[in-house]
Amino acid sequence: MGGFINNALRKLKVSNDEKKKIKLKHGILFKVWKRIRNTKIQTRLMASFIILSSFPLFITGFFAYERSSSAIRSKISSYSLQMINQVGKNIDDQLARLVNDSISIEFSELVQYALTNYGDMTEWEKLQLYNEMYSDYIKNFSYFNFVSDVLIISNDRNEILVYGDINNKLKIKPEYIEFLFREVIPHKGSPVWTAVTENETASLFISGTREEEGIFLTRAIRGVDRDKDSLLIINIRTRLFENVYKHMDMGTKADIFVMNSKGIIMSSINPEITFAKHYHDEELIRKVTQSGNKGGEVFDLKLAGEEHMVVTYPIDHADWYVVSTIPYSYLNYESKTLGLYTFYLGIICFFLAMMFSLIISKSISSPLSKLIFSMNDVKNGKLDSTVIDDNNDEVAEVTKNYNAMLVELKNLIEEVKNKEIQKRKAEFKALQAQINPHFLTNTLNTIRSMAVKQKADNISDIIASLIQLLRVCMMKGDELIYIYEEIDYIKSYLKIQEFKYYNSFDVHFEIDEEILHYKIPRFLCQPIVENAIIHGIGLSKTDRIIVIKGYSEGNSVKISVMDNGVGIPPEKINMILNEDSNKSRLSGIGIKNVEERIKMLFGDSYGINIESEIGVFTNVEITIPIIKGDEVIC
Repeated sequence: MGGFINNALRKLKVSNDEKKKIKLKHGILFKVWKRIRNTKIQTRLMASFIILSSFPLFITGFFAYERSSSAIRSKISSYSLQMINQVGKNIDDQLARLVNDSISIEFSELVQYALTNYGDMTEWEKLQLYNEMYSDYIKNFSYFNFVSDVLIISNDRNEILVYGDINNKLKIKPEYIEFLFREVIPHKGSPVWTAVTENETASLFISGTREEEGIFLTRAIRGVDRDKDSLLIINIRTRLFENVYKHMDMGTKADIFVMNSKGIIMSSINPEITFAKHYHDEELIRKVTQSGNKGGEVFDLKLAGEEHMVVTYPIDHADWYVVSTIPYSYLNYESKTLGLYTFYLGIICFFLAMMFSLIISKSISSPLSKLIFSMNDVKNGKLDSTVIDDNNDEVAEVTKNYNAMLVELKNLIEEVKNKEIQKRKAEFKALQAQINPHFLTNTLNTIRSMAVKQKADNISDIIASLIQLLRVCMMKGDELIYIYEEIDYIKSYLKIQEFKYYNSFDVHFEIDEEILHYKIPRFLCQPIVENAIIHGIGLSKTDRIIVIKGYSEGNSVKISVMDNGVGIPPEKINMILNEDSNKSRLSGIGIKNVEERIKMLFGDSYGINIESEIGVFTNVEITIPIIKGDEVIC
């Protein structure tokens, strides 16, 4: 028995899964369609007009905004790169000039003489040597007034002033001198650029004015007859490089600064980007220093929580980079302005579209509303509630036909009333000729009481079941009952059949509790059970089993009756559905009648489905909507 049930249920499950997929596929479209249909026509027309007029405008505006923003950013990016390239080249020219000056100083006869003999010279000779060197270089640096001092530190740490104010001589702290020797000597004569402040020097003087910061150009030099390196230091005023870009406007909140490959700031006019300090964003340093493009590069980076466009250019004569950071809040200003104008234009068009759509939709919905009011009057019994519409559009044509239908309906109702009176008279005469069913029920109750007194329990049980079924038969029309009541009536019917077939079959009920209090038309399931006994179990010689299942699926209730009888050939299934010989049945209702009742009450979406396999099983499944109280849930 278990194997039969499992095989049958497995096949039914596959079939049900396929049905679920089909319903799910069409369910979404159905819900959208229902939502649209449940919306007023005027609202639908207005929405469609507004969408069709405004949507293309907003799409066009959006793409125009995106393209213009992209074009503006591209032009600003190209312009900014050109500007930074020019700044970088100008700074590189200054650095090249300073490097050439340092080479000229290194190989001058006076400097070579000083490197060889400075330790043996008297103070007078040193002063005389200084005056000669100062006279040679004043013509270079007096006009180029951003160099304050040229100083040589010999390998034995003697300080030889080549150029500068001897009374305000540049004083470098000894520990920083040692740092310079360690840093510069390994470069073997290549220039090393360092940012210095008063933390490294005792005093910085440029053109007689005390400065807090400067840039050292330091090179290792060597006398012709010496084997140890000395240092040549040129002290450069920071404003030399600031003047290159300080008048350049890259935009609101944009910054331009120069840093070396280690991220040390070599020049900046923004107090927040501190000279000689490490730049605060490591990601920017990494991207700038890893750039391999000698012509400069542009990339995006988030700085302090805001997106920036970063423009960078490498300088040839130093490990320096000119960097400009431009916030996108500035870059996008023009684009946002254009987008705002586009938005305002879209809003104006939107309201114009809404105004015109209101006028057009009103011309359609207003006469329809009059028709609806008239229909409500007709529903309340006012059959003379016609509508006047003298226009020539389709709605006016519908109105004229509606008025004609009202006249015809009024005549038909009068005719139906007359026929109903005649029908009532005929029913009354037929009722007088019938046995009172209540009298029959009371008589059966008396017989049952006698059977109980005589201890004829089987007779008592069958009469009790018969009384239960007679009470259902006495109900009128398609009266709705609870599913649990229908199940009780089926059990009463089965009890009678068990006496007829000598308990030769087993019945299993698998009813979900959640559907027991849903409603169902009376006697909907009994003909199906009767069919299983007559066509299936009654002809079978094996273990006879009937499984009655009930469950909900979506917004439907499904009740199936499955038996393990002889099965039904496919060609006979249609015969059963169309069979009209129901006189011998308890309710006088066949499977065909059940199918017709379901479709008449609930529509063609519901009904009966029969599945069968010869010699294995037959399953008849009823599908109806969920009915809670008087509410039908579709």
